[in-house]
Order: sequence, then C-alpha cells, then structure tokens
Amino acid sequence: MKKLIFVLITFSIAYFSFASEVVVKPELQKVKVFLNGAELTQTVKVKLDAGINEIAVSGIANNIDRNSISVSGIGDGIIISVVQRFDYLREVNQNPEVQKLNSLLEELNIKLNKQQNDDDLLKYDIEFLMANKNIKSEKTGISISELQKMSEFFKKKIAEIKNNMLENNLKIKRTQKEIEKVKKQLEELNNLSNKPTNEIVVTISANKSELFQINISYLLQSAGWSPNYNIYVDDIKSKAKLNYLANVWQNSGFDWNDVPIILSTRNPNKNNTKPELNPWYLNFFNPMQARELKSNLYKAVAMDETQNLVETKMQTMADYFEINENQLSLEFTPTLKYNIPSDNKPHSISLKDATLNSTYQYYAVPKFDENAFLVMKIDKWDDLNLLPGQANIFFENSFVGKTYLNPQTTKDSMFISLGRDENIIVKRKQLKDFTDEKFLSNDVERNFTYEIQIKNSKKTQLNLIVEEQFPISQQEDIVVKLKDADGAKINNELGSLTWNLKINPNETVTKKFSFSVRYPKDKKIQGL
Repeated sequence: MKKLIFVLITFSIAYFSFASEVVVKPELQKVKVFLNGAELTQTVKVKLDAGINEIAVSGIANNIDRNSISVSGIGDGIIISVVQRFDYLREVNQNPEVQKLNSLLEELNIKLNKQQNDDDLLKYDIEFLMANKNIKSEKTGISISELQKMSEFFKKKIAEIKNNMLENNLKIKRTQKEIEKVKKQLEELNNLSNKPTNEIVVTISANKSELFQINISYLLQSAGWSPNYNIYVDDIKSKAKLNYLANVWQNSGFDWNDVPIILSTRNPNKNNTKPELNPWYLNFFNPMQARELKSNLYKAVAMDETQNLVETKMQTMADYFEINENQLSLEFTPTLKYNIPSDNKPHSISLKDATLNSTYQYYAVPKFDENAFLVMKIDKWDDLNLLPGQANIFFENSFVGKTYLNPQTTKDSMFISLGRDENIIVKRKQLKDFTDEKFLSNDVERNFTYEIQIKNSKKTQLNLIVEEQFPISQQEDIVVKLKDADGAKINNELGSLTWNLKINPNETVTKKFSFSVRYPKDKKIQGL
C-alpha cells in the first residue's frame, strides 16, 4: 500500500545511530526563486530493508534555513525522524570551475616542464660548443681561412642558441605568471567551497523491502533574482518595446541544470508580522529621558539598517513564461527548463515582451544645457506588473544609456530621457542693453533680460517645450516682478516659464523674458 507520509522534523549536529546508514544523493526537481532566497525541491528513491533504515541524503545546498526543511515520503513505511547535520569527513563534490582550473593548472605545469627541458638542452649545446672550440688537426695546423670559418661558425651558432634561450626564458616567465594566476583563483574558490557536507538524515521504519521515495524541500539563503529591462525605440513615430528580464543568481554549491525555475516577487526573509499600534503618550520634556530615548532610538535605527542591508544584498524566451498572480505575490512560471550555475553571478532570463503606451516630446532647459532632449512618456503601465529595476535604453538601434524604472510611484506617467539631439541648437544669453540698476530711496532695483534662440536643423517640423525660470522671493523686503514673459505659460508658485513651440526645418525662433528685483540697498542678495 502506497502512502504519503508527512513528518515532524528535528535538528541536530550529531545523533546516535541504531541502524546501518545508506548515503544517497537526491535529484533537483524544481526551484522557486524569490527576490531574496530560493526554495529547492529534491527527491531520491532508495531501496529499503524491512525494519529500521537510516538514509543520509547528501548533496544538500549550503547556507539553508534549517527551520524551513520539510520532508515527506511515498512508499510503505513511516518516517520516524529527520536530522540535519554537517559531515566534515565526507568528500565534497568539486566545483566544476575548480575542476576546469585544476585541468588548466596541470596543462600549464606540463608546458612549463617542457620549456625548462628546452632550456636545459640549449645550455647543453652551449657547453658542448665551448668544450670543442679548440679543435685542431693532428698533422698540420689550421690555416687562417679555416680559423676564420670556425670563428664565424661558433659566433653564429652561439648567438643562435642564446637567442633561443632568451626567447624560451620569456616563455617560461609567461607560463609561470599564468600558473600563479590560476593558483590564486583556485585558492579563492577552494576557500569558498571548503565547507562540510550538508546532509539530512531520514530514519524510516519499513514494513517490507521495497523502493521508497523521499521528497525534501528547504529555503536557500544565497540565491535570488532582480528585475532588469531593455527598452527599444525604433523612432518617435513607433511605440516602444519592453523586454522584461530577470537576473537570477545562486550559490548553493551545485549547478541547477535542466530544471524548471519559478520566479516569485515574494520575499520570505521580510518580517511578515503585522505592526501593532501602542498608545501615544504626551508628557513634559525631561532631559534625562530624552537622552535615554535618543540612545534607544540609535540602537533601533542601527538594527533596522542592518536588516535592510541583508535584504538589499541580495542582477526572445519570454514566450515561454506564464504569469500567475497569487494573493500576495506574482509568479513567473516557465514552460522550459533552465541552467543556472552555482557561481554567485547574475544570469539573465527573459520573462516577457510588451508594447508600451509611449509618446515622445522634445524638451529644452537653456539655463543648464544648450541642447534639446528627447523624452519618452509612458502611460497605462500598471498592467505590466513591473518591479523597480535598472533599464537599458536603445534608440534607433543604438545604446543610449541606463535609467531606473520605479513603477511604485503614485504618478500616472513615467518619463524616460532618450538623450540629447545635436540637431537642435539652443542659445541663452543675458542682454546687457536691457540690464540696469536703479537706486530708489533706501532700495535698489535691478532689471534682468534674457534672450533664448532655438534653431531647428532637422528636416522635419519640431515640437519643443522650452522651460525657463525667474526667481521667487522668500522675504518681504525682496520684491520680484516678472515684466515680460513673451507668451510663456507662467507658474508663479514655482517661478517657471514654459513655451510650447512649433519650429519649421532650418527655422530659428527667439524668445525673451525679463524681470526686476527690488531690495534694500544695504543688503546683498544670495543666488542672484
């Protein structure tokens, strides 16, 4: 009779054994990745003997939350106990990157040995030549011509050997540097992976000898995902395209190969307890109590900052993801399987593609920049289920730059700058002929006039919003008067001027505005 057994889990670093232990390694079945953390599900089938069986499930991820471990079984048996432990003697599966580096190190050592052998042979050639340089005939002496030939031969041969030795020594040094780099990288990886084997020991009472399936799930801390976006704009006549990406990372100690990965917007590490309101008492100020309150507040803030630090630590195929909206979170469920290596690096997965409800507008702020900027406005983006994250902007098949999308804003629209347009020339200057200073009794009045020129060098008509400003007084003694706005829309509370202009190709438009500032002559104005 098949049974699905749910168990009570206990934990310990050591335990007393009363049955022979069988070591098994489970297979990874699925992964649910949260914004910070991941839930892993692993299963293994094991042949049980009738009676008590102890199964050591090795190959469990590192850095797991032991309180999150859940074990169940399918088969004719009862799970008696579950113990999580660390085995310091069992051999740990070697990181694939470590295996590659070890192979590379072995190849480099062989290469170095060959180069050193070549160096020894070249040294032997030099010694052989030097030992036989005094060659002469037993019957007759050596003629001058023969001596010259021998001298040239020795010089040429020794020079050739020494050049080969120099070149070989350079090769040896380069190989030694490569070996040192590989050794340092290996040392770093070995320090990270030099951890005891994490195991879960399941004790099962079986009625008979048969196969039994063990299902294990737990929460892994060193994993997570973060949203990332690519926004593509072909031209200002077309709607923008959004590619919603997920940067998934994990450091479980083993690769996630060919497994379904569910991405959840939930964060299980956040405090899920509803805050409670306590009475808000008012009392007279007491210096001693204030100092104590300040000290306690500092400690609370420090603890909160530490918690936030942990939270923030923890970045097409979009057609193969389904989006499921749960009561408290959103889940992206793939119809394909993915490979995520255990290297603590972000790996990009495409979640979905969407067309944005986008419009485009040119803006110019001549006070700060003598160019116009193309800005994209996005409306009705609530249905996209976006999360705050970085976005890469591509305009007319070129990378424009990065921006940050914050869909949690309460505003109805999002604005994204697509960059400056060099074909729109903006000039701003102060007109000295219209600027003067008048002394009136105890006051002084200063008049300012600015001129703005915009030239459209594009081949099409330009719709441009020009933004300027005039100062706002915060003192009764300072009186600001806007004298001429040249048709601009005026906002007196913000001190802003806005022109909505239509400029034909190769046309230049000029706008002026002037204002006066009156204040006591014995005082100086800051920021004017």
